[in-house]
Order: sequence, then structure tokens, then C-alpha cells
Amino acid sequence: MSSPARLRAAQKLFLSYLVLIGATVATLTVAVGFTLRRQLIDLEADGLRRELFLVISIHRQSPDVPPDRLADSLGALSGRRVTFIARNGRVLGDSEEDGPGLAHMENHLNRPEVRVALQGRVGRSVRYSRSIRIDQLYLAAPGARGQIVRLSIALHDVDEAVSRIQRRIVVGGGIALVIAGLLSLGFSVAVTRPLRRAAEVARAMAGGDLSRRVQPRHRDELGELAYVLDSLAGELQRRLGQLEGERAEMQTLIDAMSEGVLALGPEGSVRRANPAARRIFGLRDDPYGLSPQEVARRPAFLRLVERALAGEQVTPTELAYGSQQLLATAQPLVSGGAVLVFLDVSELRRLEGARRDFVANASHELKTPLTAIRGYSETLLDDDLPPNLRRQFAETVKANADRLQRIVDDLLDLSRIESGSWRAEPETVAVVEAVEDAWSAFEAAAVVKRVELRVEVSPACDHVQADPSALRQILTNLFHNALRHTPSGGAITVTTHCCVTSGRDGPASSVPGTGWVQVEVRDTGCGIPAAHLPRIFERFYRVDASRSRAEGGTGLGLAIVRHLVESHGGQVEAESELGQGTTIRFTLPAGED
Repeated sequence: MSSPARLRAAQKLFLSYLVLIGATVATLTVAVGFTLRRQLIDLEADGLRRELFLVISIHRQSPDVPPDRLADSLGALSGRRVTFIARNGRVLGDSEEDGPGLAHMENHLNRPEVRVALQGRVGRSVRYSRSIRIDQLYLAAPGARGQIVRLSIALHDVDEAVSRIQRRIVVGGGIALVIAGLLSLGFSVAVTRPLRRAAEVARAMAGGDLSRRVQPRHRDELGELAYVLDSLAGELQRRLGQLEGERAEMQTLIDAMSEGVLALGPEGSVRRANPAARRIFGLRDDPYGLSPQEVARRPAFLRLVERALAGEQVTPTELAYGSQQLLATAQPLVSGGAVLVFLDVSELRRLEGARRDFVANASHELKTPLTAIRGYSETLLDDDLPPNLRRQFAETVKANADRLQRIVDDLLDLSRIESGSWRAEPETVAVVEAVEDAWSAFEAAAVVKRVELRVEVSPACDHVQADPSALRQILTNLFHNALRHTPSGGAITVTTHCCVTSGRDGPASSVPGTGWVQVEVRDTGCGIPAAHLPRIFERFYRVDASRSRAEGGTGLGLAIVRHLVESHGGQVEAESELGQGTTIRFTLPAGED
């Protein structure tokens, strides 16, 4: 009796490859088909959900359009099937059915997606369509007027994509089976493979590729050699990776610095420049190799480079580059070259100048009423002063004390706004009511001066979103200035206009259907020279300082107006012509009536 034939190792390997790859192909075909189909349906559902919300928005904005006509229009635009369903399940409109056909459509109350939509949520279902013999994806959600809006698409593209991927997997599996057969034929030469593999890895390591590994499979001498090579490659790769990580971290830190950093070679050419340095000196993205003269031809900069390359450590030195004020330091390198660091202090210097100007202006403004109060107070101490002069001097002291109080109050208000301790709390405010409230404090003076207030508020933009107290202060400051500069018999006019931006250069409104309201306060006063217009919103700036002080102005009103308007996201501007009056415009977010 003959013994059964035994399979050789090559044959076992061959059959193992066939079984393994065959099982893998079958598993991948089923798993990928199921997973891919589900993910593709989810992607389709996400896109369909966005279209559904868009259709719902259009539905809510089209109350007068019949549902069937609206469904036909939206279906033609979107390429989807659009259906409007009443709460009792009756179809009111469908993009694929004409008017007479709607009466014969089934009641949709028992559709899964419709039942979920009736509960106030977005319903989703996938069902087989007997009419087109393919699965359909349905999404439904509550619409306007108690109706349900449903969108659906056929999933034939999804099924086709899944089938195409499955066919490719099967073809790839067949190719893998062929490759497995060829590999098994070479089993006889596999004994020498460890040596060939070790030689290949050694050559790759010599060439700088440390990612290759021998991966020994046996514990003999060849396996030990392969293990040593793998350990050596792993250790070298770890060390080089650590060094590369530290280098990348250092480069990231340098690039993130707000200070400009220039690294120069021994000959003075640029080796590296971080983004801040390229921005300061206007260099190209890769300034490698540029000479110091090509970076900047300023003598102060070239002297700084010369000192650093000579080995001198340069302490912080300020130099001018165009309109920028730079604080520069330099550190020579041991191997030659130098590192230069530049800090842009232009804004700091500007703020220091503004602070000095503010202190000088504030001191001058406070000194004027204090000097008057002191002088008249000393005169009042005279016992022989006539009663009429005593009363006149007392009234002058009181007027200057009131002016001093107004300056201090305005300074405190301005400080609270600029420091951020005051936050606007917007609410819907009627412009007419705010104007009347602010004007009430000036009615008596306006009657005496025979100045008329005219309010021309457009009904389309008669409400704004603003902090009521802030809006009152804005209008109060503008009325105070307008009344002071409007001659007897003049007029102050308040108008509003609707706009979609916060100003001529402002960003477009991001709130659909709302926009901005532009408020104008126009007087018929003496006007402002064009040269002064850009600066009238600065603190303590006056076109006619002597006249403003005589009339009790603080020079802070328009500065407060600008900060209050900008705290609401708006902008303020002025327009004036000598002898024709002045117009102050500011924008605020539109409110709901």
C-alpha cells in the first residue's frame, strides 16, 4: 500500500498564500463594500441636509408661492426631488409630480422620515423604490406653516461606486494570487535571502537611509548579524531624529518670534532670516546669500553688521529704518558670523509720544480753570469787594469749577472705555426716542438761541442695536457741539439711512437681513476747515482752542463719541464746509422693530 503523497514546503507556502489572499480578498470585498456604502450614504446625507435647510429657508420666505410650484422650482434648481407634505400626510407639492398627479399620491404619514419630522427633528431613511428599482435616500424636517419639507435622491451612484471598488479588489486579489504563486516558486532560493537582505540594509545605511531593517527570522549567526545591524540602524535613527526634532523646535521658536532675527555667515552674507526679519526689511521668502548692502543700505545698519562680524557684542541700539524705529542687538558666533536681533518699537515710540501729548494737553486744560478759580478766589477774600463784583466773581469760580468737573468726568469716561472696564450692552433702541431724550437737556438753550431741531428718521431704519446710555451720550456730545457752533436762527437735523456695511471701508454685515443704520447729525454752523477734519476725534483737539474754552468745551466729546461708536462695531466720520455747517455720521447695527 503506497503512502499518501506529502506536500512539500513550497507547496504548503503556495497553498497558504492562496488561502490567505483569497480570504483577505473576500473579507475586503464584503467589508469595504458595506463600510464604503455607509460612508458614501452619510456624505450624501450631509450634503442633502444642507440643501434641505436651504429649501426650508426659501420655503419660509415664500409664503405666497403654491407648494407644488415652489417644489417644481426648487427641484429644477437643486436636481433633487422636493416634496411638501401636510401634517396629516397629504402631499401638497412634489417636483416629480404635476398637479393632477398629486391627488393620486399615497399618504406619507407613515413614512419613517415624516414621522420623525413631525416630532420637530430631521428624519432620515433609506428605502427601495419600486418605481425606479433602486434605493432612495430621504431627509425630512419641519418647514413653514406646519408643513414637512422632504428631499430625496437616488443612490445608484453610490451603489455603482461600491461595485466598482469591489471589482477592483477582486482584480487586485487575482493579481495577488498570481504573485503568490510566483513567490512560492522561488522558495528554493529563500535560504540565501537573509544574506542578501543584510547586504542591502548595510548599503542603505552607508548611503544615509536608516529606515531600512533586516528583520532576522532565525536565531543563527546570520540572524545575530541582522539583529546587530537593525539595532545600529535604530539607534542612529533615534539620535538623528532627536537632533532633527530639536532643530525643528528651535526653528519654530525663532520663526514665531516677533523680533526679527538675521543669521550672517563669516563673510557677512545672510544664512537665515525669520519671517519677522523678512517683513521688517522687505526681503524675499528665501534671502539666503544676500549681502548686508542688499538687506539695507542704511549706514547705521551696516556699522552694526561690521561691529558684529568683528566679534563685538552690541548692546541694544536704536536705529531708524524708513518709518520704523528698530531696537537692535548683535551677538558674534564662535565659528564666525553673527546673529542680529531687531525689535520694532515704532508703535511704542508713538504711544510714548501720544502719552506725552496727552499729559501736556490734560495739564494745560486743567490748569486753565484752576488758574481762574485761584485768581477769583483770592479776589473774593477782599472784604471791601463790592457785592455786585463778589457775585460776578463767585459765578466765574462756579463756572470754572463746573468746567473742571466736566473735564474730569470726561477723562474718567474715556479711561473706562479705553481700558475695557466698560462693556456695551446692546438692546433695540428707537432712534427718535433716543434723540428726544438727549435733546431734552438742550431745549431751553435752543429756545433762547432760536435753534430748531429737525428729526428725519427713515421708517425702514428707525431702530438700532445699541447700549441706551452710550447712544444717549453720543447724541448728547454731538448736540452740545452742534448747538455751540450753530448761530441764532439755525437748525440741527438728525437723519438715518440704511446701509449694509459699518462704514465706507468697514466689513460687510454678517447678519442676514439686518445690516447697519447710519445716523447723521447736521448743523448749519460755521463749519470746520478741511485741514482739521482728520484730527477732530483726537482727545483735546480743538479747531479754535480759545473759542472752545470760552464756551466751556472740554475737547473730549468727539473722542468719547468715536470710542463709543467703535465699541458697537461701527465707524464715525465728519464732513464739513466753511460757512455751510458740519455733518457727523456714525453707524450702528440695525435693530428689529
